[in-house]
Amino acid sequence: MIGILLALQVNNWNEKRKIKIKETKILKELRSDLAQNIDDIEENILFLKDSQKSNKIILYHIENKIPYNDSLDYHLSNMYPYITFNINQSTYENLRQTGFNLISNDSLRISISDLYANKFSSYRKFENTYLIEHHNNDMKPMFMTEFTSFQYRYSAHPNNYNQFISNQRNREVIFWMADLCGVFASIQSRLKENANELLAQVENEIDN
Repeated sequence: MIGILLALQVNNWNEKRKIKIKETKILKELRSDLAQNIDDIEENILFLKDSQKSNKIILYHIENKIPYNDSLDYHLSNMYPYITFNINQSTYENLRQTGFNLISNDSLRISISDLYANKFSSYRKFENTYLIEHHNNDMKPMFMTEFTSFQYRYSAHPNNYNQFISNQRNREVIFWMADLCGVFASIQSRLKENANELLAQVENEIDN
């Protein structure tokens, strides 16, 4: 009888050990995904801030009617940041399919779901609704009608500079773009904080 109980205890211990090994493996994969997402966010923030700076420089020229200088060509080519938050969520999707019960820590399980299903998902919708839509509806038509050439982050040369800066619609489009860049840089900064908080939770769970 004692031998049977010992065998059952050993089997239970082995099963728990296998589950723990599997959980640790998927947490390490999640850690890797989060690190990649944080790198992507950091790069996006740099592009957004640089684009916002270019838009403000152009607005300064417009508002003060400063004559054209070819140094403006870079800033004109940098008005739109051309970023997309490419979320790496392969481990999260794997967890959705296999079951979140593999994550034994309730708080961690909730945090993972909140970041990927709520915060990341909401950001992508916001990006599509405002940033990308502004490009398609306003920035792209302006680029096509106002510039003879366009090479992203290198050079964009206006057909007629004086006409370009005197066009009120262009000013509104650029003003809105500068504002959007600031808003999205702030949102992505918060996402970075959220991702780093989850990363710390994951690392703590791996170490325990």
